Amino acid sequence: MGYMTSWDYSVTLEEGATGLPPIITAEQFGILTGGVMSSTTEQIAAVLETASQAVRDWCGWHVAPVMQCEWTGQGEGRQMLLPCLSVRSIASIAVNGAELAADAYEWRPSGVVRLAAGCFPPAWRSVEAVFYAGVDATGAIGAAVAQIAANALAAAPGVRAERIGTASVDYNQTATGVSGGIRLLASDLDLLAPYRLTVR
Repeated sequence: MGYMTSWDYSVTLEEGATGLPPIITAEQFGILTGGVMSSTTEQIAAVLETASQAVRDWCGWHVAPVMQCEWTGQGEGRQMLLPCLSVRSIASIAVNGAELAADAYEWRPSGVVRLAAGCFPPAWRSVEAVFYAGVDATGAIGAAVAQIAANALAAAPGVRAERIGTASVDYNQTATGVSGGIRLLASDLDLLAPYRLTVR
């Protein structure tokens, strides 16, 4: 089933799915955090969905897992930019409804496609591409999502500190002066930077 993402391309979902899966599962989260979170599986799943969406929104594409993608757009001269990084393969490219032969173009994992000869037409939505893109979530992406979710679960919403007499307790914060919610900290952005799709 085709699901239209927020980034102008659609992805094929598993049967029964209604949206993008979280970048990591609750089980993977448990492994990455050493199982120290006392939250329920439902709470963890909900936070992982939100953290995954925050990561994807910042990166500008679905990031993980590897998925079949379909995009309708246009090229510029001999080149065209697919709206994803980590392109694994291209199944087809059609120009004005006519599918190109596999040797009529070449491509890079960064999403750049170049025609062997000629130019793409300038008309918008004149090119249709079907391709596979995404990264393995067991690396830095998975670690970043786990870290963001763990911070959100450990930070009591709206409570930064408690003081009783001379004793005080400072709680985990998801950003300077902010408790609770999903926040991408500077350390998270450093991990995610290689996966960010810059404005094209």
